[in-house]
Amino acid sequence: MHVTDEQICNTISTLLNCRLPTATICPSEAARVIAPNDWRPLMPQVRAVAIKMAHSGVLEIRQGNCSIALDQPLRGPIRLGLKAPATSLYPTTPDGRYFVVRGRLWRKTNPDLPASIRDALVKQLMDARRALRRGHSDAERSAAREQVDSAKRALGERGPVWWTDGTPDFNRKLAKNTPYRDWHAQLTE
Repeated sequence: MHVTDEQICNTISTLLNCRLPTATICPSEAARVIAPNDWRPLMPQVRAVAIKMAHSGVLEIRQGNCSIALDQPLRGPIRLGLKAPATSLYPTTPDGRYFVVRGRLWRKTNPDLPASIRDALVKQLMDARRALRRGHSDAERSAAREQVDSAKRALGERGPVWWTDGTPDFNRKLAKNTPYRDWHAQLTE
């Protein structure tokens, strides 16, 4: 029996859409639906299709309830889940450049950074923030502040802006004092 990638894609999508949005499936579930008695030979193809679907943004590949970066070879058991919608505790400007906390604009991370690089930089940032909290001497705290600044610049949250249309940076400005004032006023009404 020849199984096409399209059949596998449709099976994975159907299985995920029949479950809660937060539910996941094992790739073997899709293989078992397609070939109940001889599903094991399908597993490499099912995993390859799942990776293609993840690259196209249709689903996430997870291990241990965490979405994993796709730039590394997959090792061990994986789960497939629908791509989680981006959620934020804070409103984001319509152009996606800033989020707002207590009326102040804060620049967001460059969305064009590859996930693996972004994840490594966020880890570096969190390590530096922990070092800042536990730093005892002025030298340790100063070094930790430099690491925080370096990570934030690499993420695009500080330093030169990551957009290219020439719009000025309003990072750390009050929204009411920027071109976002009308948009922000609608939020607070």
